[in-house]
Parts: sequence; structure tokens; C-alpha cells
Amino acid sequence: MVDAFQAAESVMAHLRALRQELLTTSVEPTGDQARSGLTAPQVGLIRSLVTEGPATVTELARRLSLSHSTTSGIVDRLQARGLVTREPDQDDRRYTRVQVTEPVRGYTRALSEGPYGRLTKALESASPAERKAVLDGLETLRSLLGHNG
Repeated sequence: MVDAFQAAESVMAHLRALRQELLTTSVEPTGDQARSGLTAPQVGLIRSLVTEGPATVTELARRLSLSHSTTSGIVDRLQARGLVTREPDQDDRRYTRVQVTEPVRGYTRALSEGPYGRLTKALESASPAERKAVLDGLETLRSLLGHNG
């Protein structure tokens, strides 16, 4: 039977290994958002463009449930920072489509290939019972640390 000290050593070894495997990059969406100075609506607009593709300002306003003028202002500020561009629509040149720039595409690739992407892929391959066991175990450990920390 494993005593508490041996269990603690084992938990620490697992945490060190997980840290090494998952968190060796500096890509953390919430931290990066705070450091970037982007507002929540700006992040939401970028996320919409990344996940749903280029759109007109009108389409973005609908997606985000914002007014056209508010959305246009967000696009203007993001464009000034080099995060989005307005390009003529390929099918109808009367319209412009907003799309993310290559640095944003590169950043989102780093996210999907980085720790969050690796963890997501690992959890996708787990059964629902295995995912629940992982989450339950982590919640139990955090609870124990909170009560005894």
C-alpha cells in the first residue's frame, strides 16, 4: 500500500511530466489576451473570423449580436493593429470581406498545435468515462489542496 508521502511524490512526478509535455510553450490564450490589450469584443470578432471564416461587417455584426457601427469600429481598430484586413469580395466586388492576417493565422496554428491542441487531441481519443475520470481526479486533488493548502 502506498503511503501519503509516496503518493505525493508520484503526483508531483506526474505533474512535472504533464507540465513538460503540455506547457513548454508560452501560448496561453487568457494570458496572451491580457498581455495583448485586446478587448473581449475584439477577441470575439477574431475568434469568429478564425472559426467561421472571412465575413462582411454586416455578417460579423449578426454573428456577434452587435450593431453595424460597433462592429465596424472594432474592425477599424483591429485593422490599425494589423490583425485583420478588408479585402474585396471575390464574387461581388461591391462588398469587402474582413479576414485575419497571417500573424493571427500563425498564432491560431500555434494554439492548435501547442499545449491546448495536444491536450484536446488526447481528450478526444479518451472515452467519456476516461475524460470524466481525469476531470474528477483533478477536481479532487484541487479540493484536497484547497482544504489542506
